Amino acid sequence: MNRLSSIAMALCILLFAPSYAGDASITRYTFTKDVQPILQENCQDCHRPDGKNFGGMIAPMSLVSYEETRPWAMLMAQKVLSREMPPWDAHPDFNGIFSNERTLDETEIAAIVGWANQGAQRGNPDDAPAPREFAATEGGWLEGIPDLIVNIPVAFNVGDDVNDIYTAFSVDLTDAMLPEDVYIQGFQTKPGVNSVHHFNAHILPPDANGELPPSPTQGESDTLSPVGAGLYLGGMASGSEANMYPIGYGVPLLRGTRVTFDIHYHKQPGAGTGAVDDKSQIGFYFTREPPKSAVGGSTMMRFDIDIPPGEPSYMMEQISSPIQEESEIVLLMPHMHLRGKAAMFEALYPDGTAEVLIEIPGYDFAWQTVYYYKDMKPLPEGSRLKFTAWYDNSEEYSRERGFDPSENVRFGQKSSDEMMMGFVMLAPIVN
Repeated sequence: MNRLSSIAMALCILLFAPSYAGDASITRYTFTKDVQPILQENCQDCHRPDGKNFGGMIAPMSLVSYEETRPWAMLMAQKVLSREMPPWDAHPDFNGIFSNERTLDETEIAAIVGWANQGAQRGNPDDAPAPREFAATEGGWLEGIPDLIVNIPVAFNVGDDVNDIYTAFSVDLTDAMLPEDVYIQGFQTKPGVNSVHHFNAHILPPDANGELPPSPTQGESDTLSPVGAGLYLGGMASGSEANMYPIGYGVPLLRGTRVTFDIHYHKQPGAGTGAVDDKSQIGFYFTREPPKSAVGGSTMMRFDIDIPPGEPSYMMEQISSPIQEESEIVLLMPHMHLRGKAAMFEALYPDGTAEVLIEIPGYDFAWQTVYYYKDMKPLPEGSRLKFTAWYDNSEEYSRERGFDPSENVRFGQKSSDEMMMGFVMLAPIVN
């Protein structure tokens, strides 16, 4: 069932819901007792004043107080019934596996829907939980002020006539910026203007002699990833969070490392649409104790995409090389564009068996979710990883996503093009 069908079903359920008046067997739901605790646990990270900005996805309303929430009761019921909110695209079989999971169980959904259908009553104020306390976002830094903030070296201007521009800038860390070797516990790429579509970070450590290759040419780029940028760390896209590794895991950041800003600006051309003096930043959070294992990236990707016009189910897969040492998976992330429909990661073990690591039947380009393991997933030496992606170029899907289904779609960097990328972060198991 696609999302439009889910919404239609949800509306039918709401419109034709039975009356609860006079039926003593029906559970009576109130905001203070039943709904407010659910909102605090699952919704208020975003739905509050100064809530989190998930890569440009900002909640349009606050759901903290009864007065703020009451007008949205029926819409909330619709969204949780259709599973559009909270935004989480993994199959329910994988609930409980990932630390950043955003899901509601059937009891919680029933409480929100029942409350809305019964008139969205406030309830007894004494039943309300204590207000949830949130850490200040500190000027847009989601995890507090970083230990090291690296600024884009040259303020960048995006002209009114621009549709898409890819840029790459690099900064070589001085001893004043980073006086000693550390480990990155996490990082955040922080756009300086609204026209940033996605923003990635790369690091290139110096060689054995403490030297770096000549700095690349800065400015507009026509490559997928900046040449010679080093290790891809991740970054910001629509719906993404700050990149934080579990305690005990980190990425080495050596003195003299080169940090690369890899930014895609995207907007509709037109008078007054440009942006002046982008001052994007990358903020690094350091570990407070030496990590037990260093995290490294791996990407499964293909460039031979060729989706025919109207094709409703185009599939591609890619298998990694065998891993060279026993490792753990820290995170998984699929990446496709507007026609992306579903994705799956699998582990292929040396004994010939296979295991599905995660299945994503409702991939959403607007929510570029990174799936962080709650307990790291071990992989024996010699294992391989498999990434499978499905695309839908049909007219029906185009009405939901806003693309031209008559086009033959190939690899490209624009949202109207397509990509096929499965990102994995691994950490060697240290005994």
